[in-house]
Amino acid sequence: MKDISNISLTLSAKNLSIYTDGSVTVNIKAKSGSYIKKDRFSCFIYTDDYYPICNSDESGKQLPINGGCIDIEIQSHKIWLPGDYILFVLDETTKSQLRIDFSLDDRLRVICGEPKECNSGSLDYVLTSCVENTDASWDVVATAPGAAQLRRYVLECNQFKNYNKLRKQLNVKELKCNRNLLIYTYNQDWSVQTLEMFKKLCVFGTYFTHIDCSSLNNVSSVSQTLALDEKFKGTNHVYCLTNLSSLLTSDEKMVVKKVEERMHDEKGLCTLWLCGSRQEIDSVMEVYPLLREFFLSSNQLEQQPYTDFEIVQAFISEFEKEDLMPTDEVKDELSRAILKCQEDGSIGTWSLSSIHHFIVQDVLPRYVKRAINDIVSEDISPLTMEDIDLSLLPHTTSAFEDSIKELDRMVGLDDIKQSIITMANQARFCLERRRAGFPTSDDTPRHAIFTGNPGTGKTTVAKMIGRIYHSLGVLSKGEVICTDRTRLVGRYVGETENNMKIVLAEAHGNVLFIDEAYNLYDGADDRQDYGNHVLDSLLTVLAQPNPDMVIILAGYEKEMDAMLNSNPGLSGRFTYKYRFNDYNAEQLMEIACNLFNRDQYVLTDEAKDMLTETISETVSQRTKNFGNARWVEQFVKNGIIPAMADRVIHATTKDYQHILVSDVVEGYKRFNPNVIELKPRRKVGFSA
Repeated sequence: MKDISNISLTLSAKNLSIYTDGSVTVNIKAKSGSYIKKDRFSCFIYTDDYYPICNSDESGKQLPINGGCIDIEIQSHKIWLPGDYILFVLDETTKSQLRIDFSLDDRLRVICGEPKECNSGSLDYVLTSCVENTDASWDVVATAPGAAQLRRYVLECNQFKNYNKLRKQLNVKELKCNRNLLIYTYNQDWSVQTLEMFKKLCVFGTYFTHIDCSSLNNVSSVSQTLALDEKFKGTNHVYCLTNLSSLLTSDEKMVVKKVEERMHDEKGLCTLWLCGSRQEIDSVMEVYPLLREFFLSSNQLEQQPYTDFEIVQAFISEFEKEDLMPTDEVKDELSRAILKCQEDGSIGTWSLSSIHHFIVQDVLPRYVKRAINDIVSEDISPLTMEDIDLSLLPHTTSAFEDSIKELDRMVGLDDIKQSIITMANQARFCLERRRAGFPTSDDTPRHAIFTGNPGTGKTTVAKMIGRIYHSLGVLSKGEVICTDRTRLVGRYVGETENNMKIVLAEAHGNVLFIDEAYNLYDGADDRQDYGNHVLDSLLTVLAQPNPDMVIILAGYEKEMDAMLNSNPGLSGRFTYKYRFNDYNAEQLMEIACNLFNRDQYVLTDEAKDMLTETISETVSQRTKNFGNARWVEQFVKNGIIPAMADRVIHATTKDYQHILVSDVVEGYKRFNPNVIELKPRRKVGFSA
């Protein structure tokens, strides 16, 4: 481009102080006496990590000013934000290319660097000449959140392909390249379809075979073995394995053995991708160390933390999917709110699903209500700031703080609450150190033993732990999967292992809460009972450094101690042991009052005195199986409130708020624990 004297760029937004989409104009000036032909240049704009913004081949038009100067106007549907960008100008005549780095300040003013010529073998040149506008898969992969390493890998693979073409032209043998990959993800935003499109861009001329490891049940059977052989039958395939935690059960060794055999037999003709969380992949490699030989240390791609730019674009994309048309004001204020969240470090756990949930649950209903009421013509109302409550944006920091506050509001349990808060603060401390760039190894096991009588808050605290760890990104989902022996232990050989595989797959990313866990141990030394198979399966997960799962075993203290003492290997895997004491009368009264206040019921003074006396008398006579807070909740919801309802419905004067002494007395007749006592569930299951 020796005949070009200057290249400049300007945004064509109506108001440069507003963060919105809009066109950009590239002005190209020729040197004195030179002439620029129409359609000679193509322009491409990316972020500094190759996220595509717009290009003139798709949405541009050339506006000749005179023979020595031309404007190329490119329409961008991406939101312009402060940051660093790249402009590539490709000369279609000479196939030469210039790179111009530019930045936008907080008022979207353009600051351009000096043009640099791109070598024909560079990644920059490969991007515009070999990847852009050649395959629709690029648009999907390149705009996937957190995909910076995927984009660069695609360019490197195409660069290598071009180099081999040159070698072939020179009659030199082509080089081989190991394309086996460990793909680390931390949420479900990279779908199987995205990975398949990624394969098309980097492992050329191959087939894509996705293998969901959780679907490979009971591979020890003949039929399943044949099905497994069929999955690994083809040559020249990329085998992409997901849900890798299912490989950690003892009956899945055959799957890994088949993978190893296939990779050895094909001698590089097949490619293996392991896709999952870092915890999953590290655990698989620890259990099956022979897999390591297939992967170079450099063949690791990791889903990156989402940038504010990616999150803004994801919001706009989700609006489009829901057929919502945001105004420039919405684009601007939403963008600024997201930038502020990024600055505060509170978008660490955002995902496409959380963005979609926010729009569908918090934005769309408000929009529909307003838009229907505002119909004055045939025009469709755009999405305005009236429809968006920015305070409802999912904040990592506020989610953590809200979870801690919810835990702190629980009645009693002071020592347990303080211990959990300290544990959570340690996890948050490690997260913030990692964000600050310090080396941080946070391999502390977080599994726990909960002991105590029924109704002392064990399940509720487990739910709090799930929410806290999810807010910090320690758990990918944060729900609580509650189970017990009846669901885990099978009736015949192999059923228990299959049940455990299903439960562990469901519990991945969550808290696995096993109630009355002592029922998994029958006290016998011969280990014939199938409950021991459950404990063996749990040990596989408990041994993993970061399994993306927290296991909590709960039950009576004496029985739980007996189970743990019988298996020292099991006991040593639980760092935290919490004893949930019975609630005293004052605490149970506080719980009851909280239940009434939540639904705006009011106890008369006489009713309050009667309730206090009733609870105190019950506590003084409680048995081992007394239900504590569970009993109080039943007493209030299924005893006092129904008694009040019977009275009010037949009363001449309706008072829907005040609870009388008679309501408490009548309710206690129904839920006197000395009459209706919570019994421990009978041990269910069969022994071999």
